[in-house]
Amino acid sequence: MNEEFSVIWNWLEQQDLAKARRELQQLPEPAAEQQIALRHLLLAELLRREGDNSGADGQFRLACQLITNSGWLAVACHCNGLNLRSMGKFQEAAEAFLDALEVQPGHVASVHALQFTKLSRENIKALVGRLHSVVKPARQFPLGLQLLADWEFQTGQKLQALEHSYHSAQLSVSAQQKQLLNWGAVPSLPEALIIGAPKSGTTSLAAALSTHPQLWMHPRKELHFLDGRWEWGQSWYRCQFPVFQAAAQIIRLEATPNYLQLPEAPERLHGLMPAARLVVLLREPLDRAVSWYHHMTRQEGLTKPLEEVIETELNGLLELSKQERSQLGWYGSNCLAGSFYGAQLERWQRFFKPEQLLVLRFEDIVLNPLLASQKVALHLGVDPDLLCPKLALAKLNAAPATYLALNPGLAERCRKTLLAADCDLWRGLS
Repeated sequence: MNEEFSVIWNWLEQQDLAKARRELQQLPEPAAEQQIALRHLLLAELLRREGDNSGADGQFRLACQLITNSGWLAVACHCNGLNLRSMGKFQEAAEAFLDALEVQPGHVASVHALQFTKLSRENIKALVGRLHSVVKPARQFPLGLQLLADWEFQTGQKLQALEHSYHSAQLSVSAQQKQLLNWGAVPSLPEALIIGAPKSGTTSLAAALSTHPQLWMHPRKELHFLDGRWEWGQSWYRCQFPVFQAAAQIIRLEATPNYLQLPEAPERLHGLMPAARLVVLLREPLDRAVSWYHHMTRQEGLTKPLEEVIETELNGLLELSKQERSQLGWYGSNCLAGSFYGAQLERWQRFFKPEQLLVLRFEDIVLNPLLASQKVALHLGVDPDLLCPKLALAKLNAAPATYLALNPGLAERCRKTLLAADCDLWRGLS
């Protein structure tokens, strides 16, 4: 891609869509076939980020047919997958992500995208062969091997899945930590977890902590053992974590933000890991709810307007008693119910001591990521001074563009009724 196209792509990634559109309109009409193809890609990605998934669809298809450069073809296939997923075309999206991996083996973004694409067991059975061919267990591609193991388990290849899971966990260890591995050890449970809340910076915090030499953060975020994979058994969960020499004192952890809301998760975890150290990030309750809505439009193909979704959930929840709401797990679109922090924390506090549970605000982490990460390091029992002094919180798992806020009247109603106590709890953490 020439310099002009690269500049416009950077504007898209920085979410300055107005500037990207102006620059694209000012480009001279391309003559060469590859310039035409890349223009289709730019327009497609602009339309996707603007929310015009149908308009983007045709442009992505043209780009994927015409681009010959492997790097940009992988990008085109990946972004096409994201667009198809937003349209609720989940199997087509998965096939597009696999296209990207076939063009560019090791395309990490497409592995992450596949992990969070809603696929039935039949879909996975149809696609697992393609994933196996692009991952190839002999290659040094731990993230891809972890996803392959997951799909193998779901399609009945359980022993192979456990072997691949444990091997991928060992492969994902940093060069510095690799010499501290206990290669022949029996797989064991981790020491700590980040348990919530969704859309509150858990992905970015996990990435920051993964740079600490005394921590091993599972690179595949959201293992979902305590909820969707509980029936897979302890053996599966243990195989997700490498084992280090005892003298190394390395703390292993994973991050699955849905655990915070799951009513049965605290008791399940306490039965396995009663001494676990837990980290919770909380975002302003309604901001988190709106962010979750947009997440659902991208990941689950939710198409109803924001105000309709929030008002429907608000009215339904207000019809329930306070006790009924306190016992809820997932409810409807889960925008507002996911922000019932008081009830969620109370369930965890029944099983874990106060010193085991660290609760921080997302907004404070954004303002001072180093200080917040140091608090987490101290909580986990590792040296906070080993964090990079210039630590910046990467903006990961974010929306592809800025989005409009909720109608002020509806926002005030949410904050003054259903979410009033949770807003007070959040403010009290500052």
